[in-house]
Amino acid sequence: MNILSFYPGQQVTLFLEIKDNTGSRVDPVNIPVISRVVFPALTLALDYPQNMIKIDTGIYVFKFTLPSGANAVGSYLADIQYTHPVTNLICNELYQIIVLAPFGNFSVSVGSQ
Repeated sequence: MNILSFYPGQQVTLFLEIKDNTGSRVDPVNIPVISRVVFPALTLALDYPQNMIKIDTGIYVFKFTLPSGANAVGSYLADIQYTHPVTNLICNELYQIIVLAPFGNFSVSVGSQ
């Protein structure tokens, strides 16, 4: 599992490199997909699966923007699925995306007295 750290509202960029048994980069039969994104409350993001974008042989990228605000803080899971180019088995690459509170603050509230 890959672990990344971000702040609320930032753009996340996920990369995937696919290699064959010799260590050479190769393209799989099908474009890799982000099969799901799981929010900290263990709910699923809408509009998935989505295809990744090929940027070179065996290298794919996907970008998405995190929610903003105090409720965005927590641990997300992004699941990439692809077909192994040699074995044709379905493979998964997981990314844990830890969203931290800016400056350690979860929220700022001003009370009236």
